[in-house]
Amino acid sequence: MQEQLTDPAADSILPYDVVTLPSQGIFYKDRKKSVKVSYLNASDENLLASPSLTETGKLIDTLLSRKILDKDILLQDMPDCDKEAILIFLRNTAFGTEYNVTVIDRKTEKEFTTKIDLSVLRTKDITVELDENNEFEHFLEISKKKVRLSFISPADEQELKKIDETHKNDPISPYMTKQLAKMLKEVDGVRDPMSIHQFIQTMPIRDSQIIRKVVRDNTPELDLTVSVTTPSNETQQLRINFGVEFFRPFYGI
Repeated sequence: MQEQLTDPAADSILPYDVVTLPSQGIFYKDRKKSVKVSYLNASDENLLASPSLTETGKLIDTLLSRKILDKDILLQDMPDCDKEAILIFLRNTAFGTEYNVTVIDRKTEKEFTTKIDLSVLRTKDITVELDENNEFEHFLEISKKKVRLSFISPADEQELKKIDETHKNDPISPYMTKQLAKMLKEVDGVRDPMSIHQFIQTMPIRDSQIIRKVVRDNTPELDLTVSVTTPSNETQQLRINFGVEFFRPFYGI
C-alpha cells in the first residue's frame, strides 16, 4: 500500500511503500524484516545515466542509499538478497513486471529477445531453527560432534574478501579455514575460539564440506534463476543481473 513520508531536508512529500526483506532481518541488530523504500522519480534518471557511477560500479549502492528511507539500515549491513529485492521493487513499480532480455541460444549460438516476468521470483526459505544469536544446531556425522553454525554476514563477507586479496599471491591461502571459522561457533558445547580453530585444522574434509553446504542451502536469498524457451525450442536457465541495463531500456538513455 502506497504511503507518503515528509522529507524535512527537501520539504516535500515522498511516496513510498514497504518492502519485505528476504533475509527476514537476521543480519540486523533490531531484526528489521521490512524497510520503507521511495519510488523511482525523474531526478533518479540523472543518477542512472551517470557514466562515472556505472564505470566505478557504485550505481547500485548509490541508488539504494537514495531510495531506502530507513536511516538505521546501513548498506554495508545489507545482504545481497535484500538489495536485490529492493531493486526489483523499484523496477516493478516504475516500469511493470515484464523485463525484456537478450539471450544467446546455446544450440544455434544466435541471440534472441524474450520476456521475463519479475513477479514470479521467490525467496528461498530458511529451514533450520535459529536461536537468538542466529545460530542453529547440526551434527557432524564423521567427527561425531554436535556443533552450532551461523550464516556468513555481509561484514564477514567483506573480511573474507580482504583475506583473499591479501593472500592471492601466496602459495597457500588461509581463506577456506577462515571461512569455516565464520560459520562454526560451537563444538560440543565449547565456544573458545582457539579450541574451535584447532578443531577446524584437523576436521575431516567431508565434515567441512557438509558445513558449507548446510550453511549455503539455508542462507536466505532471492532465487534469480528463471527458465526461458529458446527459438530452437529448448529450455535454458538464465540468471537475472542488475545494473544500468536493468532500468535503461524504458526511458531511452
